[in-house]
Amino acid sequence: MKRRVMSMRKRIVMGRTIAVAVLLVVTMGLSGCLSGAIYTHTTVPLDVNLEGAPAHPGHRGGSWKTLVIPLYVANPRFDWGSTAIGDALEQADLDTAYYADLETFSVLGIWTQRTIHVYGR
Repeated sequence: MKRRVMSMRKRIVMGRTIAVAVLLVVTMGLSGCLSGAIYTHTTVPLDVNLEGAPAHPGHRGGSWKTLVIPLYVANPRFDWGSTAIGDALEQADLDTAYYADLETFSVLGIWTQRTIHVYGR
């Protein structure tokens, strides 16, 4: 009989702990604290002064990729590629850059890809 009572108490405590943990995660998720934690895809300009820059169709340029392997002790990080505007101009076969955008795509912070979009002639 005593074992059943202890077992029942453990179940109640465990159930309450799980309920509090779920409530905490839901509250953080709804408040915006976890915004972008799973998936992020943004594009931002690399220059805010676009006065006098003609509008041209976009040309994709260089990309820089990052892979992070989450481990308990250390998080090894591997980077490859280039986001240099000069390299992006060369890849897009352009001579002059008027402006550029940086596109970032990330999944769980493990995989991140940054791409430079150059606009010019």
